[in-house]
Amino acid sequence: MLKSEVLAVLKNEIESRISEVQKELDELLASMANDTKSTAGDKHETSRAMAQLEQEKLGNQISELSKHLQNFHALSEANIKDKVQPGALIDTSRGFFLLGIAFGQLTVNNTSVFCLSTAAPLGGLLLDKMVGNEIALNETSFKILSLA
Repeated sequence: MLKSEVLAVLKNEIESRISEVQKELDELLASMANDTKSTAGDKHETSRAMAQLEQEKLGNQISELSKHLQNFHALSEANIKDKVQPGALIDTSRGFFLLGIAFGQLTVNNTSVFCLSTAAPLGGLLLDKMVGNEIALNETSFKILSLA
């Protein structure tokens, strides 16, 4: 599996999620703008407060996804040689892992790739390891087969 293929799918997924969340936020803001003061009073205020909480939640999601996109650029420029570092595509006996962004599972050419950060337990264990090294997490062993 080529690292460039994984990075292309990851970038597309991040941008797609940003677009989806932005669309939700735009719809929410339009709904709030069109919402006129009702005679129900408390009911209207409760509805408005819930909409504002949703707006804050969506804003936080966009902010987090934007951070992922910034971190993505650093990953794509990483030149991995001998040791596992952020930006490494790691082929292990248990599957493929991209170290650097906690983004979950991607499917690239019908193969699963798990995107994880160095703060994740497995990510921390993989950091600075070399091809041939083995690590264990929760009684599961991972052997590093190759790095890209």
